[in-house]
Amino acid sequence: MTVIVVCASILLCIQATSAEMHDGKSIVRIGVVQSEDPFFYLDCFGPTMEYLRKKYPNNNFFTEEIDLNIDSNDLDKKQFDFLFSPSGFFAAHQLPSGLRQIVTRKPESALNPSQSVGSLFVTSKDFVGENISSLKDKKAVAYEKSSLAGWLSALYEITSHGFDHNNFFSEVLFTNYGSPGPLSYILSRKADVAVIPTCEFEQLAKNKQINPENFKIIGVKEGSSVCKSSTDLFPDVVFSSFPKAEPKLVRELTLSLLTMPNSLTKSDWSIASDFLGVHRLFENLKIGPYSEKEVSIFTLAVRFQKELFLAFLAICCLLFHVIRVNQLVFKRTEELRMAISQRDAMSEVAKKRLKRLTQLEKRGMISQISSVLAHELKQPISSVANYSKGLSKYLNKSGNSDEILNEAVSGIDKGIRRAAEIVEKVRSYSKAPTGHMPIVSLTDCAQKAVDSIKAFAPGNVEISTNLISDAFIEADPLEIELLIFNLLKNSAEAVEPLGQKARILCSVTNSENGVTICVTDNGPKISKEKLEKMRSALQESVKSDGLGLGLSIILAIVEKYRAKIYFEQLEPQGLNISVTFQKLQNENI
Repeated sequence: MTVIVVCASILLCIQATSAEMHDGKSIVRIGVVQSEDPFFYLDCFGPTMEYLRKKYPNNNFFTEEIDLNIDSNDLDKKQFDFLFSPSGFFAAHQLPSGLRQIVTRKPESALNPSQSVGSLFVTSKDFVGENISSLKDKKAVAYEKSSLAGWLSALYEITSHGFDHNNFFSEVLFTNYGSPGPLSYILSRKADVAVIPTCEFEQLAKNKQINPENFKIIGVKEGSSVCKSSTDLFPDVVFSSFPKAEPKLVRELTLSLLTMPNSLTKSDWSIASDFLGVHRLFENLKIGPYSEKEVSIFTLAVRFQKELFLAFLAICCLLFHVIRVNQLVFKRTEELRMAISQRDAMSEVAKKRLKRLTQLEKRGMISQISSVLAHELKQPISSVANYSKGLSKYLNKSGNSDEILNEAVSGIDKGIRRAAEIVEKVRSYSKAPTGHMPIVSLTDCAQKAVDSIKAFAPGNVEISTNLISDAFIEADPLEIELLIFNLLKNSAEAVEPLGQKARILCSVTNSENGVTICVTDNGPKISKEKLEKMRSALQESVKSDGLGLGLSIILAIVEKYRAKIYFEQLEPQGLNISVTFQKLQNENI
């Protein structure tokens, strides 16, 4: 039997090789599912291919065997036009591969092509039992485990009786169509039950290869066959087409096979209309398209390689985004940390400058108050001193020797002198020093005042400078800085309502008339009355609610250094205040 299978395989390979050698012919690729059944090649496949080659000499029929367990994806890669397969294989790949039945083999013993093959349970004649349940835990033998006729249909019958087919037999042997056959195992007591295809028992008896009286049939069912069967019957071998097959060729092969003489194959090619039983068998046994396939990482990787690649790409993009965001966060955090540090440093500098400005303002106020007190008290003290001297002369001239009166006049004179000394001391606070004053850079004083006002003025006020480097005067640097600061402060308060449009310019120029410090702003236009009062050196502020102290300090310092101050109204708005100091002689520089 094995020799027949080998010869049939060699014949198939020779046919395939010779088919490729005919040039100029249309190639028709036909797949055939591998089978251990030699009668399939001898009674079905071989005669059919020979008939087709003679019928269509202009076609080059190329055949190839494929594994019974081939995957649908691998089957599609074969690029077949047609396929020879068991009905179970056809049913399993019908939807995934788009297979379409052309014809189905109908054995001579079958009455219906949809009910052609099944299984028969055969035991020894002395076996105790008449039904399927009596076979439980017995040792079974069959041809091959993938055959629908002779094994799978038997398992389906076992499950239909409520048993688990995986644990029904104690042991199962498969001969793979080798010798001895399954019925020989029964006679030699090596097995309890043989599972064989329907009609094989009758064929062996007809050929006198067995004595039917030595065997017992279990669970015979009535069906659409002249042979005995223990199971339901199913379609036999199917010849089907793939979607890529040419419709004209499909039509021609269909007609040819349906009209093929049955003497060639000992059967007819017909059309089966019902494959539902095969699908139920697969579903019940959980095989074919209903099998619980083992899922491995490699299988999943191959099946979902595109999806995995996209997921991997998405993860890479996400990781890049996370890393990038973290870098930006770290960078911005560092910048924020530096900004906070710089803000703290600027805040400390601003505190020091404001403290210094406060001291300058106090000094200016003391000087102003001292000047006012000295000016206002000098005259009444002088009058009291004159009256005291006159009273003393009068007492001496009149010869009045009243000791008490003379002592009172002497005390008044001492008090008046003491008060005069205090007034002179207070006046010294506001007087210019008698010696040479230090030479200072008006530019440096202006720059310090600008730096200080930036800590005082609102952040939206733009303060710019235009300072020359060779502007020197003879003055107290603190007082000059206080002067410029108050000019800038008044301008900053005047332009504050303008918001982002507020502008202040501080400039130092050098001319023949002297050295000039100018503060120009674009603040609101002021009235002529206020401008005239400012020009008249009155204690008036640009602000409507001002107390005039800043302007009075400015005017006091201007008077002290014999400088000249000018107020100029700009068009359409703005004010320019300039203070000109005497220019140093070359020998004083």
